[in-house]
Amino acid sequence: MLTLLLAAAMTAVPHDSASVAADSIDAKERIKAEAYRAKREIDKILDMRDSRARSRIDTAYLERVPQRLRFKLTFNVSGSDIDANVVNADGKFATEMKAQNKYTVSLSASYRGLSLSVALNPAHIAGEKKDYELNMNAYGNKFGADVIFHSAKTFEGSVQTSHGDIGIPAGMISQNMLTLNAYYALNGRRFSYPAAFSQSWLQKRSCGSLMLGVSFMGGVLKARHDEVIDNPESRISIACVGIGVGYGYNLVLRHGWLIHLSTLPELVVYSHCRTTMDGSRTNMPYRFPNIIAVGRMAVVRHFGRYFAGFTAVVNTSQLGDRDILLLNNTKWRARMFFGIKI
Repeated sequence: MLTLLLAAAMTAVPHDSASVAADSIDAKERIKAEAYRAKREIDKILDMRDSRARSRIDTAYLERVPQRLRFKLTFNVSGSDIDANVVNADGKFATEMKAQNKYTVSLSASYRGLSLSVALNPAHIAGEKKDYELNMNAYGNKFGADVIFHSAKTFEGSVQTSHGDIGIPAGMISQNMLTLNAYYALNGRRFSYPAAFSQSWLQKRSCGSLMLGVSFMGGVLKARHDEVIDNPESRISIACVGIGVGYGYNLVLRHGWLIHLSTLPELVVYSHCRTTMDGSRTNMPYRFPNIIAVGRMAVVRHFGRYFAGFTAVVNTSQLGDRDILLLNNTKWRARMFFGIKI
């Protein structure tokens, strides 16, 4: 009987192993099949999108990048400046402050315009505490937008007074700011923002476009109490909307070069800004015109399966009254990148 049991066990083991192996192969095949079906459905949706897009463009000027998959390595640097001019009974005060620049390296993969990006901040790896920043953008030939959230506690600088300059130590001034910039290109049939900033389109001939723009800025600028420089605790709350008209141009040169320049100045049409000092809150002074402006530039070159370039975006605002309190805020970022199309 023992011999029969051992024989049965020996014959059963290979059978069970084969069954497990077969189940594993079946699971892999099912995963592959599901992935293929998902890709096919995504391609159907993107084919419909591209078909509509081609019907709305002049193919003599624009072309969708033929390769479906792109990988891009990007080096990013960004910074923020604040200038404030105050006039009161004690005289005139001109404040200049800069936050520490932020450096990151990112790797992104794009499939027919759908992108996924992972960023790495070397300063965090080294254990250094830096400011926080989140950038999101979506650029289309007709419509596009940037969303920027910036939280900075590293501002430092100086205040110019009639008695000399007073230093502002890092950490005394902090700012949390959300900025949204959107555009509408009137000549989106022949002019492409994505050709310069996401490289998902190719600009085949030089062309420009008038643009309509709208921006929103909302946030808080705080100053903590400091006995050394006799600075009271204060804050400025900002909420404003700007609307404007600008112009952008894509210059196409030989050997795959593209140069982009654009500017979008906007007038502030809504402002709800307040100042708080020692617990007393008042409306921030306002004098027309208050301005928000967005400037962009790019240099891109395509060579075979590869592309490389440089982009920069600058957001500036001027809020308040130059005879009482005028606040200038500048946020900028620059990117150098190298990519491959597959």
